[in-house]
Amino acid sequence: MPIQPDHRYYMKLKALYYLYEKNYTQTDIAKLLHISRVTLGKLLEEARNEGMIKIEIVDVRGSMQILQMEEQLKQRFGLQDIKLADCQSQQLAPEAVLRRIASEAATYFEHQLQDRMKLGFTWGRTLNAMVDQLPDNHSIHDLTVYTLVGGSSSSADFQPNILVQKMIQKYGGSSHIITAPFMCQSAALCHALKQEPQIASILEASLSLDLTMVGIGEAPLRGAGHLSDYPFDAAMINELVEAGAVGDICGNFFDIRGRLCDTSLRDRIVSIDLRELHRHRKVIGVGGGPAKVKSVLGALNGHYLDVLITDVQTAAQVLELADSFS
Repeated sequence: MPIQPDHRYYMKLKALYYLYEKNYTQTDIAKLLHISRVTLGKLLEEARNEGMIKIEIVDVRGSMQILQMEEQLKQRFGLQDIKLADCQSQQLAPEAVLRRIASEAATYFEHQLQDRMKLGFTWGRTLNAMVDQLPDNHSIHDLTVYTLVGGSSSSADFQPNILVQKMIQKYGGSSHIITAPFMCQSAALCHALKQEPQIASILEASLSLDLTMVGIGEAPLRGAGHLSDYPFDAAMINELVEAGAVGDICGNFFDIRGRLCDTSLRDRIVSIDLRELHRHRKVIGVGGGPAKVKSVLGALNGHYLDVLITDVQTAAQVLELADSFS
């Protein structure tokens, strides 16, 4: 028998009262009203459409703007997830911003970890700071950790084997390290190294990783004497600038639209192939700060990332810059 309008209204009101004022479950309310869960769902939907419910979110910590920005970035670039470090409350030095991003990345990474996972790491200061902030946790078992790029210099931040060993010390597990330089003198030597069984097996295994953690490198500047800790001379840096490079992931440089840059460096890098990154199960990109706005946008435009962890200011500038390229 159809429910009469007056009684239907009363049932909706009663359902809302017990749901929001008394914190009853929908199962309990359906039993109380002697109706099915399906009918209750229809009544609640009617109530919403008729304006019987007014919900006000009280943002006591002022974080709604960050949440909305995260959602905007997710929708615009097709991300699975995003986390923004709030560095707005005070003027922070670049190193402090880096540590905030690393802290958010460490928290996110910990929540993703499960037994028997296969993990891959590139390199960089932010990733290194993230690993430093991870707590010892031997309740996770049987991790397998891979480096995804050769070593660049004497800097610990650009020695992925050091980063991976720190991971193993904190969590246990086994490691597989690319024992090769980051950059070769020739494309022929690079090709030969990639065919070496130990390196080839790592590059092949990277395609079935559960989590791939990548740092996002900053844009090269014309006339600069160095670029981070890469072993580049001024001529190499200028070549990257001429090619439109705005950033890189483990030495694979891309332009603002995410396209790989065609340079003499491209075939001399011992690392995963950026064009294969979409085959990885979940790629988490970490990085931020003023020097990485174009880098982050290029990585997002190239659809290299499933998850982005950066800071609020970088995210806002990325969205603003993206509008100029639409």
